[in-house]
Amino acid sequence: MPTLFQKRDFIIRHLIIALMSFFFAYTASKGAMVEQVIEIFGADYWRMYAWNFLFIATIWNGNIALIQYSPYDRWNWETQAFKKIVYVSSVAIFWPIGVNYFYNLVVYPWVMHKPCELASKENIVFLILSVAITLFINAVFVALEFFSHWRKSLTEREALKRSTITAEFESLKNQVNPHFLFNALNTLSSLIEEEPKIATEFVQQLASVYRYLLSQNDKETVSLGEELAFMRSYVFLNQIRFGQNLKVEVHVPDNLLNKEIITLTLQILLENAIKHNVISLDKPLSIVIEGNADSLCVRNNLQEKVHLTPSNGIGLANISSRYKFFGTREVSICKTATSFEVCVPLM
Repeated sequence: MPTLFQKRDFIIRHLIIALMSFFFAYTASKGAMVEQVIEIFGADYWRMYAWNFLFIATIWNGNIALIQYSPYDRWNWETQAFKKIVYVSSVAIFWPIGVNYFYNLVVYPWVMHKPCELASKENIVFLILSVAITLFINAVFVALEFFSHWRKSLTEREALKRSTITAEFESLKNQVNPHFLFNALNTLSSLIEEEPKIATEFVQQLASVYRYLLSQNDKETVSLGEELAFMRSYVFLNQIRFGQNLKVEVHVPDNLLNKEIITLTLQILLENAIKHNVISLDKPLSIVIEGNADSLCVRNNLQEKVHLTPSNGIGLANISSRYKFFGTREVSICKTATSFEVCVPLM
């Protein structure tokens, strides 16, 4: 919708109002809208012009104000489109009617120096025109806003798909890069000789990680229960590598397991913690995953590496952009001298 006091809109709007006022006053001077012909450009003509200008300006500016300073812009098209349309239509109908009665009973006698006949031809025509024109203008702007939102939504959805695919590909690539494979095969080789049972489980968990990553390529969200099951496999592989130097605690009530979460959120957050922090016997890394009614938090003690691994820019930014797309609360990131915590909304 146009803004009330934006300079360009304000000037154009009132030029249009001036032209409309001239048209209605001229029509009235010819007797088309009033029972008695008035002299063109005479005193009564300019009174009619002033009355028309005030009347139209009040309806038009009031219509914009009632929409601009209302919750209209906070209502989203996905879930509250009906509310937006009903509100705009109600403003277009009831505001002109209210203004019409106020002007006819208060302003008209003052400007025209005579009482107004509410049932007169002129008044009825003005009322019908004011409602019809306001409805038309509001319908045009709502339609333009809807199509603009629709086009933007399509663009954002395509961007989200690209972002999701990139994140999944990057995640999978990180798992199968030569360094990871070297560590995995080296660990597996040791386990086969020393702990064959654990080696078998290692292979099963590794397969589980790959299976999950590949199965989520067409999903935008997943249940928290599924994400936690995947997370346990991912943590198992890393704990085999780091031993007791990597500790992960999960405190998530069972009643939250059916809540939805953005796909691969936990994997990205865990990978971020492992990638950017020192993990050693002297400095073990502790990661705590906690869930409450409306959010899931992943917190770790902060012991950043001196030489940080270069970031590819996906990680946290990817999570934040995907949650923003779904219109939920924003992702919360809190970094202190001793800890790093990320909280994501549960859907």
